[in-house]
Amino acid sequence: MVIPFESGVENVKPVKLSDIAEKVAFVPLETTDTSLVARQMLSQIRLANGCIYVPCSEGLLTFDEKTGKFLRRISRKGQGPGEYTSIRGIEIYEGSEYVYLFSGEKVLTFQSDGKFLTQYSKPGGWATSVMLDSLCLSFIINHTGQQEYRLLITDERADTLQRFPQYDRFEVPGGFNWLYHHTLERYLYTHKDEHVFRDYYCDTLFTVKPDKLVPRLRLDMGKYGLPKDLRLEPVMMSVERNNALAKARNYYRPSVFEGGRFVLMPYTTWDISQPQNISFQYLLFDKRTGECLKIENDAIVNDMVGNLPFRPVARVADNVLMAWLEVPYLQEQMEKGIQLPVELKRMKDDDNAVLMLVYLKNE
Repeated sequence: MVIPFESGVENVKPVKLSDIAEKVAFVPLETTDTSLVARQMLSQIRLANGCIYVPCSEGLLTFDEKTGKFLRRISRKGQGPGEYTSIRGIEIYEGSEYVYLFSGEKVLTFQSDGKFLTQYSKPGGWATSVMLDSLCLSFIINHTGQQEYRLLITDERADTLQRFPQYDRFEVPGGFNWLYHHTLERYLYTHKDEHVFRDYYCDTLFTVKPDKLVPRLRLDMGKYGLPKDLRLEPVMMSVERNNALAKARNYYRPSVFEGGRFVLMPYTTWDISQPQNISFQYLLFDKRTGECLKIENDAIVNDMVGNLPFRPVARVADNVLMAWLEVPYLQEQMEKGIQLPVELKRMKDDDNAVLMLVYLKNE
């Protein structure tokens, strides 16, 4: 399936939540001494089995999907069994009782009630997702431009069962560089029990099978596709860096939030000279009709619950998008006349954030 990204950018239309959503919920995350959220990993937040899983600097915190009540903390920082050194990602599947936490070169497995079960080794991939029967799928980020493989499937003993070659080779001045990520990017995700992969500079998304990668979605970037000579590796080491980054403003860097019917694509430019000022625009693709459009005013009109515009920052389940709303931001919006549910008006500045969950239409 081809997504006409280039023509979509020129097709600007307003989009209402009622056009794409079945339900909208505001979920304030309960604030207690043991549930304070800090430096949250937005792209890794998950919703499964009635629980919201929030990985952050304080650990993996779980909250009730409907009420936001704090349920438990899973694991803690340390070097012992069941402990993590840093959280690199998590995975939870609807209908499964297991929670997987990725830390460095190990996978920690817990029951949903937080009980530690086992851990095993994995390659030090940048993003990881667990497959069926405890097989581990690891994305090996191409820091050097010369990586031989981009995906590995390994078992519980870290023995490699399958390797997928890296065909995208390029020169990196100095031989090594950290690629630049933004908070919305995900290179592996699951959709209807399938694992989906997208490489860093690649405009094609693949369904990962045990022995092959099957093309799934292709973004037709057209004139907005980044030329190879403006990739960040050579640019950031160049004496002409500022000029190159200025040129990179003309090219777009999309993320992909795939649902059953709709694909939402937050995108920004490739200019990273001021990362603190990165802002996102949105494209919406309808799998059923084939229409691709740019969302007017960079926000979806909320005509369902209150009137706070919806700007999603994560796909937390197959058909659920999320906006992360800090309390000071909500207070500012109320002062501007934005209508919010009554219970949100009583929140304090230092309370945990509110999640705006949008449950998409599937058909």
